[in-house]
Amino acid sequence: MIKVKNLWKIYGEGEGAVQALKGINITIEHGEFLAILGPSGSGKTTLLNCLSGIDAPTRGEIFFNGVAFHSMSEEKKTQFRAKYMGFIFQFFNLVPVLTAIENVELPLKILGVKHTEARNRALEMLKKVGLSDKINRFPSQLSGGEQQRVAIARAIIHNPDIIWADEPTGNLDSETGLGIIELLERIRNEHGTTLVIVTHDERIAKRADRVLTIRDGKILSFSTF
Repeated sequence: MIKVKNLWKIYGEGEGAVQALKGINITIEHGEFLAILGPSGSGKTTLLNCLSGIDAPTRGEIFFNGVAFHSMSEEKKTQFRAKYMGFIFQFFNLVPVLTAIENVELPLKILGVKHTEARNRALEMLKKVGLSDKINRFPSQLSGGEQQRVAIARAIIHNPDIIWADEPTGNLDSETGLGIIELLERIRNEHGTTLVIVTHDERIAKRADRVLTIRDGKILSFSTF
């Protein structure tokens, strides 16, 4: 379970300060599919970045199963993310000089998993996302949907407790995007993974367990479609 208390993010100081998040309080249950909805500039990506430790909140508290994530050192946060979190981004963030299988096994290498085991698990993940015939292709040789599938395989290779996804269908056509969301739902249902997706797309929000709508750095509503 994730518990967030009075989370603020302020950029700058004085009259020019921008309050990107204004006292956010939320609880995310284990295994939940939560969609964070809102217009551009509403603070939804800032919220995701603060929750995942990519960015540091100005003040507030974040707990993962009772562990005070907000008070960890940067080194401890990095280790915690590597072990318990998976990330999927709009622009895929694949390493261009690595093949699909090398991109997928990268998180395991960081965790110190031996090459043979990492390679076998990466093969299994690429098969799961329907890319067993593209393992030796570089990102530039894959379509947008295929690149996002590689990114998903990389995000789940270490069986994370939570997957953070920032506009994962934003660069994809409607049909391909729907396929990506269905894949994420299947992974979540199979592994009990908590899934948090930032999106503009109400079609995605309608598939979530709950929808957090944010505007001007504040929670506008918490609801189900």
